[in-house]
Amino acid sequence: MPGRRFTITVEALSDRQGNPVEKAPLSFEVTNHDDILDIVERIRARDDLNFGPEQSAAFAVGLKLFSEVMIENRKHPVFAPLRDAFKEFMVGLKKGPAA
Repeated sequence: MPGRRFTITVEALSDRQGNPVEKAPLSFEVTNHDDILDIVERIRARDDLNFGPEQSAAFAVGLKLFSEVMIENRKHPVFAPLRDAFKEFMVGLKKGPAA
């Protein structure tokens, strides 16, 4: 699917006890039909979510990565239980809070 290309990097900083972790970062390229960075900014700007900037970024990036894989593999049976609920969730998220 054509789209925008991104590099995603995840770097472990510490374990549960706060000790430094020495693992190589995970980095990979993805294509997405949306501008993920723009989505992050829109989520951060929403007054109704109140996640804070870090959680907003995690939510937006995770959601966009997951949804793109789901779209590209829509017929895969692993996504069957989620299809209707995910569609409803996305429609509600895009609409924003009820007036």
